[in-house]
Amino acid sequence: MKVVVLGAGAVGGFFGGKLAACGFDVTFLVRKRRYEQLQNTGLHIKSIKGDFSIKPSLAVDANDIDQPKLVLVSLKNYHIEAALPELEKLVQKGAIILPLLNGMKHLKVLTERLGAENVLGGLCYIESTLNENGEIIHTSALHDVAFGAISDIDNSFLQDIKAMFEKAEVPVTLSETILEDMWKKYIFLTSLSGITTATRKPIGVALEDPVTFQFLKDLVSEVYTTAQTHTSNLPETTVDQVISKLQSLSPTMTSSMHRDLEKGLPIELESLHGYFIQLAEEANIETPSIRAIYSLLHPYEQGEN
Repeated sequence: MKVVVLGAGAVGGFFGGKLAACGFDVTFLVRKRRYEQLQNTGLHIKSIKGDFSIKPSLAVDANDIDQPKLVLVSLKNYHIEAALPELEKLVQKGAIILPLLNGMKHLKVLTERLGAENVLGGLCYIESTLNENGEIIHTSALHDVAFGAISDIDNSFLQDIKAMFEKAEVPVTLSETILEDMWKKYIFLTSLSGITTATRKPIGVALEDPVTFQFLKDLVSEVYTTAQTHTSNLPETTVDQVISKLQSLSPTMTSSMHRDLEKGLPIELESLHGYFIQLAEEANIETPSIRAIYSLLHPYEQGEN
């Protein structure tokens, strides 16, 4: 199976690197600057699960990629619109898109532009970042992927994707409830990223302070209530499950949004917290906690560089 990875950052570089290191046919579709960097240095992953390096196959234009079958999309949400022309080229060549992005807004964008029959639902859990040398730093044992069909698609193709990740030793789930799974992650991530970025500290600080922990629980409840208006499949135990998951994290764990803020980079505020505010307004739901996070972080949405 010919795999294209759109973006070779902390997420795409890691999962694409794992697949390539296992011998699968992987091409990284990247910007010119990243192309030149990887051409010169190779792709290096420093992981708690074991370091490895590859000499990646690279492209800067989808027209140069023949017979793509699967496209892993691992960009930041604010780059999706600019990437759509390249994704259209790949879909026209027969590729199916598997997005591993944060939130839910991107799924609407992709299905409306590319067709639901050409897009899978997907998510990942991973704590990784790029260092100043362009190396991927993977700092926790988490590196899980879940995916599934959101429209009618050949099950054998899905099984082939699952087998590919398994061979690369990536924990993978082929889910029959992928949209529910994505909403659950959206709730979890919006809460984790919001509290760690607003406090400028790892999750342990919020969990240990009773006042901040109560705010975090209020935040989770608001996000869940809003999500319920757009999906009927979230169980009543979701809030408790998300809070328990947050409590089970290492106290030193933080979010990619927090790391991006520290680096002075743009943050995914609009696609995560902003989109929830939009959904809440449509349903006439009050969300003071989400709005507090959004207001505190909005000055840094475009970064400081």
